[in-house]
Amino acid sequence: MNDLTPLTPIEALLQSAMDGKTPIGAFMKAFVASDVVLLTGSLVTPDGSGFDPLLFDKQGTLHVAVFTHMERVGFHSQQAPHTIRMQMLEVLKRVPGGYGVVVNPGTSLGLELSPAGIGEILKDFA
Repeated sequence: MNDLTPLTPIEALLQSAMDGKTPIGAFMKAFVASDVVLLTGSLVTPDGSGFDPLLFDKQGTLHVAVFTHMERVGFHSQQAPHTIRMQMLEVLKRVPGGYGVVVNPGTSLGLELSPAGIGEILKDFA
């Protein structure tokens, strides 16, 4: 049961993929091209320094949190008050090896990408 109404086209596509109506590959192709919101503990300068992303530990693997809409950030902004927008593919290129990505943590409209999954996505779409 999903308690969230999609706010963006990519969220609608994610919901469709979660419901088995859209192939995962089709969702991923659109997802890597979409803009996402990242939270950072400090202000990011134009050269990219100062990026201190919100991280979640999932079974011992650190995951960078990304959000598909500002409304999905919720209470997480208390931990990391600054936001930046970036294309998802650029986020994936910058995720350190051994890290995963968690999309919309704490919501029913999200997903997790393992470090290996990120590698596969970059191989397919980068």
